[in-house]
Amino acid sequence: MNRYKGFNINNIWAIGLATITICFLSGPSAFAQEPARLLLMNGKYLDVIGLDDTSRVDITYRFDKNFYRRENAQIKAARKLGEPYRPGQSYTAGGEYPVLWTDGTALRSDIFSATPPSGPEKVYYFYDEPLGNYLTEPQMRAFVMGERDARYAVRGRGWFYAGLAAGFGGGYALQGSVFTLAIPPLFALAAKIPIVKIKPEAIIDPQYRDDMDYASGYESVARSRYFIQGLKGSAIGAFLGLLTYSVVEANN
Repeated sequence: MNRYKGFNINNIWAIGLATITICFLSGPSAFAQEPARLLLMNGKYLDVIGLDDTSRVDITYRFDKNFYRRENAQIKAARKLGEPYRPGQSYTAGGEYPVLWTDGTALRSDIFSATPPSGPEKVYYFYDEPLGNYLTEPQMRAFVMGERDARYAVRGRGWFYAGLAAGFGGGYALQGSVFTLAIPPLFALAAKIPIVKIKPEAIIDPQYRDDMDYASGYESVARSRYFIQGLKGSAIGAFLGLLTYSVVEANN
């Protein structure tokens, strides 16, 4: 007889097979969750699971710590291919960044909306002038879409190299003067002045092509990128200019 310590082995096999079958059928819900997509007020996306917005202020969730690393890898791959980046499309494997889920939290005011894997989008932003929300929901959506597209399209490398040249020339010409320290902030501020041109291929959704709120969002991110790149380039250039002047003077 197939008995062991009072248990029938055939029954154990039957129970085990039934358990495996149940786990297989309920696998997607038991072992994995389809992520919801947050659209943040700064134009960034973030895929999360376990979204809980029952609190009056904070929204809690779990997110992948490598989400933005993988996204940046995709953006760089798209640029190498000479293509505009589009969210959701794959331009490279990105397997070098494993999924690492961790707990996260955000204020409601930092999130424009959340879109679950199935079901309608839930918008957290609302028009309220006393709170500083001066744009209507459609206007703010356009603004956030402009921020999003600028994050994908604008690099500001031209301002980096222009700042590098200006900083080097100024640092060398000022001959070690303390005024050299003024070059990076002045150049960075100047980088925010020119008109921002939006390339047609940068606009993901054509409906925003002539939208002023979209353009305002795009410009806000673009000018910030120009400022940062100009500051970095001019600071490095000023240092190299001072260093070059010191070496030349030491050899004279």
